[in-house]
Amino acid sequence: MKVSEKLTLPCGAVLPNRIAKSAMSENMAKPVFYPGEEFYNAYKTWVDGDVGLCISGNVMIDSRYLGEANNVVIEKGLDNTKELMNWAKASAGKENHIWIQLNHPGKQSPKYLSKEPVAPSATPLAPPLDKMFNQPRALTEQEILEIIERFGYAAKTVKECGFDGVQIHGAHGYLVSQFLSPAHNKRTDKWGGSIENRMRFVIEVYKKIRQVVGDSFPIGIKINSADFGRGGFTNEEAVFVAKSLSDLGIDLIELSGGSYETPVMTGAQSKTARQNAKPTF
Repeated sequence: MKVSEKLTLPCGAVLPNRIAKSAMSENMAKPVFYPGEEFYNAYKTWVDGDVGLCISGNVMIDSRYLGEANNVVIEKGLDNTKELMNWAKASAGKENHIWIQLNHPGKQSPKYLSKEPVAPSATPLAPPLDKMFNQPRALTEQEILEIIERFGYAAKTVKECGFDGVQIHGAHGYLVSQFLSPAHNKRTDKWGGSIENRMRFVIEVYKKIRQVVGDSFPIGIKINSADFGRGGFTNEEAVFVAKSLSDLGIDLIELSGGSYETPVMTGAQSKTARQNAKPTF
């Protein structure tokens, strides 16, 4: 197998090679939450450089909860379709793909952006991060269902604007990752407890997206191989979730790890993370 070989995804879409640019938060959206010409220029450069798959930085599904101040947002009532379509044209006439990474930060929305962030449970981030992020409020079931709908709406918009696929951000301690992690998800209803319950949220997000984009549109996910923190999402659970999503037909699974509390995804690894990280693959 060579990186130059094409890759056919389960949905039937074909990537021109096996070179991918993972998500990097651009942090350069224009007011209000729309991608300017800079997005087109950056992605046109990567596409022209023959990157087979370009995954965008996290695009938020709710303007009330941002990960960074200059995030792109896709939600009902926000008219940035023209700018999104221009961004998508960066791969026009090419086999190369541009996928939009969809995200909700949950409790990882900074104090200056979210007075009262939401999360599966009202569990704050560990010190010293509690000085940067406000105490979260536990989501109601109705709010959980609304967020699932938001993921679906954003994915549908992504497809209609001409992009080639979507990636669910389920890693790095954001909302999907918070639902998966027993350290952050303390719920006692059907959305918490066992791994089957904790992964219900991401399963429903995937099903909703698949429902609105159809069987031939690529859907991927980025998940943690582990949280690398005591009491968090384990490697064994990651394998179980990945297998479950694969059985449902997800097209591409990207493995990462860590969160703001144990930021191993940045290359920095705390002493606690080193002591608790015991992955099996």
